[in-house]
Amino acid sequence: MDKKPAMGFSTLNTILNTAPLIIQGATRLIKLIKDRDKPETEDIPATVEGLKDEMLRINKRLDENYESDIQQINLIEELARQNELLATSLKKTNKQLNMITLIALISLLVGIVVFLRMLNV
Repeated sequence: MDKKPAMGFSTLNTILNTAPLIIQGATRLIKLIKDRDKPETEDIPATVEGLKDEMLRINKRLDENYESDIQQINLIEELARQNELLATSLKKTNKQLNMITLIALISLLVGIVVFLRMLNV
């Protein structure tokens, strides 16, 4: 079984700092989608005034859909930024882990050499 590497402090800090913004954006987006999906009566207007009102309603709905699209784009951009920060943090953590592994290997080799010299003395 492969173990997943533990997240570093900076990675967790990044997640915690950006999470409220993402949750807030997602909440607004969910509200817009719920409001947009409410069923409306489909009465055909019989007068010119009715047609004008229907056109206004349709324009308002288009504006709301546009607003929803903008919020979706903003949310996707924020998630992309967060992913980029996480990737950068993970690369840094990986480099640090590789450096620690190298130092441990060098220490182990030095220990073996010292031990072998002690045996030959």
